[in-house]
Amino acid sequence: MAIYSIDHTITCYEADANKMMRPTTMLDIMQEAANMSATSLGFGYDEMIASNTAWVLSRIHVRFNSYPEWRETVNLKTWHKGMAKLFYLRDFTLSDNKGNRLAEATSSWLIIDMNTRRLVRNSELASSPDKCTNEDAIAEPADKVVLPVDIEPELVRKHPVTWSEIDPNGHVNNVKYVVWAIDAVTQEDIKEKPLKELLVNYDAEVMPGDVVKISRIRQETEEGIVYYITGKVSDKQNFSVKLLF
Repeated sequence: MAIYSIDHTITCYEADANKMMRPTTMLDIMQEAANMSATSLGFGYDEMIASNTAWVLSRIHVRFNSYPEWRETVNLKTWHKGMAKLFYLRDFTLSDNKGNRLAEATSSWLIIDMNTRRLVRNSELASSPDKCTNEDAIAEPADKVVLPVDIEPELVRKHPVTWSEIDPNGHVNNVKYVVWAIDAVTQEDIKEKPLKELLVNYDAEVMPGDVVKISRIRQETEEGIVYYITGKVSDKQNFSVKLLF
């Protein structure tokens, strides 16, 4: 169980208007697979909550090579890589039924105390070397999103947090931030070009009752069209996202 594997068939509600898997669908599958993998290794939700702690996602980097179609069955693999400084690293791959790599991802996690909401360092549950797999989907840990300094962000909207966006840890679920970010992209861009890469930094929790100011910067580069999306609550930056089309 060092490498956890799950097959998944893309449903109609996980596909976009082009009948291709939504980028956020992969994040949903990754989230559940990460929980199941952690459970098999002895540090899943139930084991963590017994010590009044919980996993929180801090950073994620995903590269999309191609997208599966609606009704296609894919395979997702994930594994725990151990610690790097403050972070616990976990990687993922998504493949089709012929073994072709559709996407790869790396993620950086923290453990928080559920009462104080502060970091817990060096968890005995998750730090054991015999529970780690020394294999890379993406070799470098997810990086920091660095915003262009010479461009003023454009306010897209103010989003009141809804009840359906809150997860069992009592805050906005990590996938919802990416939903907000993709919804901040112009329809002209997103209809014409598939998302090739995303990088997310989760800087602070977004809680029930918050109103999130979502802003964007759009740049045309040699790599493609790049969006920088930020979310702020009361002028404090809670997350930042880089999208490459």
